[in-house]
Amino acid sequence: MDFEMIGKLKMPKETEKFHPYEEITYPSGWAKRKLMFNVVCGDNVHLLTVDGGCFTDGHGDVYLYSKNTVDENGNKIKGEQFTIPFKDRLTSKRLAEVAEFKKFIIDLEKPNRRYQLEKAAEKMRQGTSLTDEELKQMGLENESEVAEALEKSKKKRHEFVTEWDFAEFIKKVIDSGKYANKKFFIRGTGAYQYSDEKERVYSSYVPTRIYLQDDDAVEKSEGTIKILYNAESLDGMSVEEKGKYYVNGYMMEYNRNRKANIPIPVTIAIPVPPEDADEEAKGRLEAIKNKFIVDDDSWKEYGIVVNMLNGSQKMQITEDMLTEEQKSDLKYGLITMEDIIADKGGNVYGERIQEYQYVKSARGFTNGRSDTAYADEDMTIKPLVNEAEEAIEDIFDDDDL
Repeated sequence: MDFEMIGKLKMPKETEKFHPYEEITYPSGWAKRKLMFNVVCGDNVHLLTVDGGCFTDGHGDVYLYSKNTVDENGNKIKGEQFTIPFKDRLTSKRLAEVAEFKKFIIDLEKPNRRYQLEKAAEKMRQGTSLTDEELKQMGLENESEVAEALEKSKKKRHEFVTEWDFAEFIKKVIDSGKYANKKFFIRGTGAYQYSDEKERVYSSYVPTRIYLQDDDAVEKSEGTIKILYNAESLDGMSVEEKGKYYVNGYMMEYNRNRKANIPIPVTIAIPVPPEDADEEAKGRLEAIKNKFIVDDDSWKEYGIVVNMLNGSQKMQITEDMLTEEQKSDLKYGLITMEDIIADKGGNVYGERIQEYQYVKSARGFTNGRSDTAYADEDMTIKPLVNEAEEAIEDIFDDDDL
């Protein structure tokens, strides 16, 4: 599960039981640093987590992966794993080799400004003068400021190879107050841990990229999910009560303890349009439902984009929300719907919703769902087996009995 958000960064309120930022050192010398911060995306608030650790004396390694390269004959050379000492994680000469997917990035430059500065510097090297409009776009008054502005811009991009440093820097940005009302684009992934003791899945949203956005950027929170589902997944029992269909399926996520994928439960909501909706809206609902109807015992896989909802959502005021006096005054033109909305504070909010709402097919799935070889038994997380015990059990084969 991958996600993209545009919103404002906020620190949650600390309580006796909840600590959004903490550093814990264990007797072994291992130190844990954990940051949990909110991203406010319009009506939705999401809690993101960055969790890192290191040995307090600085020993240990950081495991990285190198970029793909091309040899002198044009052949592609695949990147490979390598390590650097933890103490050299910010200064090692090998940092230039690190593949992008192994980096954690936060960029505090305005969108597109660094590109404009680089192009301006290139034009000046070629002997071309910059126009007043070009300088204005970059927030500069004359060409002599370009070189210094470009150097400062490059310093606003911060790359890390450990969550330990990434967490610390994000907190500094939020605590500084300089970006309190600024919007950021955040990209990241869902992280899932399974407790064998409690037989429960714990999930979190982990950011890997954070970029400053324009003030007028449209706030959003979208996820991309590959859901596995079967004939029993589509649930229409809640249509009358909640006005939604639900698809109960699974995502396959890697589990470190088992060194294999495990099924993670996930539910997708499909809102039902009101009874007086036009035929196009009703047809859209049927088209979405058909994607999740399975008429055999197979498991299907379908990639979808979802709206990540977590909060009270703005609602459109309908007639059933009005008092009899409001209905009468509205009918005879004594008030307008705008008057009613203003009287309610400008917006009307419904109940708090926490769900993934279907939006569209994900990239790679515009042709529809895919068949899989999964069976019902693959959707159960099997108990973790001790390898030593397993070896003892397998000492004898069937011929020995």
